[in-house]
Amino acid sequence: MQRSTATRHSEVQSPVGGRGPAGSTGSVDPAAADSAGLAEPAGLAEAAGLAEPAGLAEAAGLAEAAGLAEAAGLAEAAEALERVTSWLRRAIRPAEWNAVALSTLDAVDRTGPHRISYLVGHERITQPGMTGIVDRLAAAGLVRRQPDPADGRAALVAITPAGHDYLLSIRAQRAEALAAHIRQLGPRQRCALTEAASALQALAARPIKDREG
Repeated sequence: MQRSTATRHSEVQSPVGGRGPAGSTGSVDPAAADSAGLAEPAGLAEAAGLAEPAGLAEAAGLAEAAGLAEAAGLAEAAEALERVTSWLRRAIRPAEWNAVALSTLDAVDRTGPHRISYLVGHERITQPGMTGIVDRLAAAGLVRRQPDPADGRAALVAITPAGHDYLLSIRAQRAEALAAHIRQLGPRQRCALTEAASALQALAARPIKDREG
């Protein structure tokens, strides 16, 4: 039987789904497709915007935790060094010269000659106190005063060969005493001390300045 004109007119050609009845799912609404295309980038941008603060917060949290861990480690190391300093005074046999006199002798041996004023700041004592130490070291033949080439009115404190030899003997005695104690530690502890030697040398070489405030 021949279909009616109304029936034929109700059939349309779908651009994507072929022929089908008008209003079927085979046709695509251009406005709806355009809305979907705009919504997808907007959603991605919103998700990225939410993820960025979360990532920054996580990175800040990790950095803060690392900073706290480093501060705790440095505090532990400082406390250990303070205890070692006290232990050294007990572990090493006292010399005939006190610690300040030996440190003064070491300073003029390593970096001298120096003026009295420099040694006062280096050892953090008064000028009369340093003058007395230098006088006693000079009387023992360990240091000598010599003219300062930069200022004829000033004098420099320089170590003598006898003073240098004396320091070498003191350093050797102390190093052997410390080595004997270190050998009593476990392998891992000895290895840790060996690896820390360069850092300790760098710390000992730093000038000491008064803290502000």
